[in-house]
Amino acid sequence: MLLSRPVRAQVPPDESWRSIETQHFRVTFPERLEALGRRAADRAEEAYVELSAAFIEPPNGPIDLLVTDHADVSNGFAQVTPSNRIVIYARPPVDDPGLGHIDEWLELVITHELAHIVQLDHTQNPIGKLARNIFGRVAAPWPFFPGSGTPRWITEGLATWYESSLTEAGRVRGTFYEMILRTAALEGRLESIGQTQGESPEWPAGARPYAYGSLFFDHLTDKYGANLMGVFTKAIAGQWIPYRINAAGRSAFGSSLSEEWSLWTEGIRSRITGLDSQLEEYGPITTPERLTAGGRWALRPKVSPDGRWLLYARSDGRSDSQLAFSLIDGAGTREFTRTNGLATYDWTPEGSVVFAQLEYADRYRLFDDLYEAQADGSTRRITKGARLTDPSVSPDGSWAIAVSGGGGTNGLALIDLESGEVTDFVNSDPDSHWAFPSISPNGRWIAATRWKTGALHDVVVLDGNGLIVAEITNDRAIDLAPEWSSDGSYLLWASDRTGILNILAVPFDPELALTGPPLLLTNVRTGALYPSVDPSGRWLYFSGYHADGWEVERVPFDPEAAVTAPPADTRFNRLLEEPEPPSLYQGDVQKYSAGSTLAPRYWEPLYSEAVRTPAIRTEDLYIRSRQLLGPAIGIQTSGIDLVGRHEWKASARVFTSGSRADAGFRYTYSGLGNPRLSISANNRWGRGKNSALVTQRENDALLDTLFVLKRDRSLNASAQFQHRKWRNSLFVTLSAGMLWEKLELLNNSLEPENNYRLNRPRNRMSDLSIALSYSTARSHAYQVGGSEGVVLFARARTRRSLSLPDSLVGLSGLDSSVDELIGRARVYVPLGITGHAPHVLALQTSFGLGKGPNATAGHFDVGGASGSPEQITGISLFGGSQIFFPVRGYPESARYGRYAWAASAEYRIPLALMNWGLGAWPLHFDRITGSIFADAGNAWGPRMSAGGFQNPRREALYSVGAEVTGELLSFYRINMLVRTGAALQLAGNKKAQFYVRLGMPF
Repeated sequence: MLLSRPVRAQVPPDESWRSIETQHFRVTFPERLEALGRRAADRAEEAYVELSAAFIEPPNGPIDLLVTDHADVSNGFAQVTPSNRIVIYARPPVDDPGLGHIDEWLELVITHELAHIVQLDHTQNPIGKLARNIFGRVAAPWPFFPGSGTPRWITEGLATWYESSLTEAGRVRGTFYEMILRTAALEGRLESIGQTQGESPEWPAGARPYAYGSLFFDHLTDKYGANLMGVFTKAIAGQWIPYRINAAGRSAFGSSLSEEWSLWTEGIRSRITGLDSQLEEYGPITTPERLTAGGRWALRPKVSPDGRWLLYARSDGRSDSQLAFSLIDGAGTREFTRTNGLATYDWTPEGSVVFAQLEYADRYRLFDDLYEAQADGSTRRITKGARLTDPSVSPDGSWAIAVSGGGGTNGLALIDLESGEVTDFVNSDPDSHWAFPSISPNGRWIAATRWKTGALHDVVVLDGNGLIVAEITNDRAIDLAPEWSSDGSYLLWASDRTGILNILAVPFDPELALTGPPLLLTNVRTGALYPSVDPSGRWLYFSGYHADGWEVERVPFDPEAAVTAPPADTRFNRLLEEPEPPSLYQGDVQKYSAGSTLAPRYWEPLYSEAVRTPAIRTEDLYIRSRQLLGPAIGIQTSGIDLVGRHEWKASARVFTSGSRADAGFRYTYSGLGNPRLSISANNRWGRGKNSALVTQRENDALLDTLFVLKRDRSLNASAQFQHRKWRNSLFVTLSAGMLWEKLELLNNSLEPENNYRLNRPRNRMSDLSIALSYSTARSHAYQVGGSEGVVLFARARTRRSLSLPDSLVGLSGLDSSVDELIGRARVYVPLGITGHAPHVLALQTSFGLGKGPNATAGHFDVGGASGSPEQITGISLFGGSQIFFPVRGYPESARYGRYAWAASAEYRIPLALMNWGLGAWPLHFDRITGSIFADAGNAWGPRMSAGGFQNPRREALYSVGAEVTGELLSFYRINMLVRTGAALQLAGNKKAQFYVRLGMPF
């Protein structure tokens, strides 16, 4: 049972939430979005009925559907643990060419996510049903949720196929995913089933499971029938031996998935052999001039008003997202300004750039705003919290128009670029969405993409009052990103009306707003998007699609020689019936209640190893290791409500010998937004610091061996404050608690000892701490580990023994008081040497200072190779743990003391980007990284008076070595970094140590 806990996105727990209950759903939404919540409820019930008929029966019990408007991103996700839950981000994706072919955004995303719930919740195996009945909804694939133990291309592909099959649009019916696979075949990069099993950053990266999965299922259903999708899902859910997707394919379709994949991809390659003859029906095939390389996302190219510079949004997976600029032929690319993700932008007449980017408004809310960047690198913020994107600057540079979002829809707004004042231009409408506004060179007209219910994704022109004066297109093809020629005599845009994204244009009368027939300016094999014409009117720039991403390309701008654009492909024919107007679910609105989703839904068995004493060996004495308490067995469970306002976890275990039990409980409240408040209580048994003692009876040579058991009872409260921005984050955590310590003395028979006693068997202590963590570190798509930035951590802690007699204050072994300060700094520096990822210099240093009677020689340990715990087998393979003072090549306690430091320097080298899988087997290999390192560290103290324990500063530990780290995806979903290394001691015995760990060292 491989644990695979879902990632939970942070919705705002401090929002004022409301709920509506329908027959099958509990729909939750912000109070101000009641109409949107009612619409979502209606769409959810429709999707439930359709999936019940076309797929398999959905699960019993209410499904929670949360609609949130806290982030200016289009997204949604589903999870089946701890209960069936769907979260929808309410921003319509009208500006996304991959998601643009939609009848209605809510309909599509709810159908998609509900398909996930139906598939992932289903189990047919008797073992799985029994396990769910006994243990509840444990977050593990087989046997609890076997559907979650399949490749992502199956889960995402299936949901994407149903989103298209059960609506009149969707991604399978569109052209974007066809472009991904067609281009991959044209350029020799069509992936095998083994490659698609993985999660490689190689293009198409995150789109891979959606594009390959949905179109592969489209092939299967065309060949064998749509009714077999349910049969295939049941075959997965009923397997006695999991992870056999080929066997499930043979059971459902009569053919293994690997065999069908080969036939399908061969068919794609065969079809592209006739592509040129099809394209030639529209005119000459366009061969663009490629201006960039390795751009990955090189979008929205525009030439500066003076005609000297080419600017475009770039995210290459190797460095920060940015607005990059070069000469107009693409030479000499440099960063114009760093951006938070891919930015939309426009030039001002003076040569500065107004751009929109995401920024956190608080811990949970992420909004788009406008900024202005100068050529010298300075940036000023124009708006704050205005939720604006896609800016277009007026000819005089004093104002701009942009898309204004929020509330599950959007509109158009005018912005004073000096004051930042925002004025509505076109009011938002839930059945009409906008994108890519563009002001004409004379300032009179505004072209924009407008979406309307029924997959009408068209280009229109508005006048200065916001009234539509021309509908340039009126069909179900995607028409987006309109731009004007330099003199305003042509309006250009991107359209997939031919089945391939190309650049179109219409002649436009700047005075009368009259247009002519559309012209086909490009006729490419792959795809073309985001057109613009340079000020001279000579060149047409655009983003061209390739098997490794989008690149900036250009062709001569010659509309006089262009052919008339063909009518829209038959796939975009209008529906025979107009879509019904959206309806709102009628029902009582109630205040959100956390109880229904906070209750425990599972329990997991716990097992922990026995509590043993270490073996003691001296010249005169050997005491073997003894088991003080037998292995412990127990249970744990937890709960978190739908909006993340309340979260708790509880556990209890009983030792199989020794008549002892442990228990723990933790509760976190996030309803204030900032801070998060937590309280915890624990009872824990273990061995004492001196767990084995030897004593000699008076006038007797007989030695008694005694053992010490320790029980800690603690009560702790904490408050965590976070200041969060896109480029940095600061956490401050304040904690206070009480600790009650009890020591029990046992004799050689492990019974209570009556002949001896401990000086202080009970101790009560207070505990106060403050911890700070600050980070600017980030890792780019192709990188393994940190790419650049710093991470700083520090914690000050004081623990005091209470009710201690004055005579014992300050005595080591009796007074448990201690003051502690620890800190760590990490720095990642890209070195400008780039393979498939940059070479990086990674540095880490840490220190620790202990003071007080309980800061003994064993307070800090130095040595060992740090790693991440292995959690697949449950037996902790590789011996990995997080070490605060690592020095590779030495044992974990090679040095110890109340003072400690350690430092590491690594030169990290990207070695290979494999993207290689073993067919349909649940194993995929991807990136390999090498490193050369040097470590050092030491610990010492305290130095006590004559006769006391001495721990003087000894020679520091030094080592050098090398490591190789490979990225491995196992069981389709479990990503591991397997690291093997060799370290040579430069102090002491100068031995070499070989080791294997999981995860990066830091």
